[in-house]
Amino acid sequence: MKTHAFAKALRQLAHVLESGPNVDIANLQFQDQTQKTIDPKEVALSLTTLISLSRISKQEWVDLINNYKFSINLGPRDSARDIIGKLLRYLDKHPEAIDMLKKKAHEGNKEPTALSRALDVLLDGVKE
Repeated sequence: MKTHAFAKALRQLAHVLESGPNVDIANLQFQDQTQKTIDPKEVALSLTTLISLSRISKQEWVDLINNYKFSINLGPRDSARDIIGKLLRYLDKHPEAIDMLKKKAHEGNKEPTALSRALDVLLDGVKE
């Protein structure tokens, strides 16, 4: 391998590492995405959940972000879908925020809202 090819490979590796969670190298794990098979029941449940999430108003999403004090920049012209995307990217980069959501989702909500039920379903599949 020549030096330029090696440099290109290192840049690709850097991109892969930066796109994942910030963990200690000793705890670094790669998952083989080619071996993953998707259960059709999980796909159906996921699609149903997405449909439920699309029915939640922009203001409910804004309230959720404000209640949890997530550091997400929201613009006045952001649509509900824009906000969902920003929230999902934030949660992907901040696993501790997911832990906080899981804990609060199970605390004292006597009558859960549609949003809290949908988040509960989504977070149920996320590893603790």
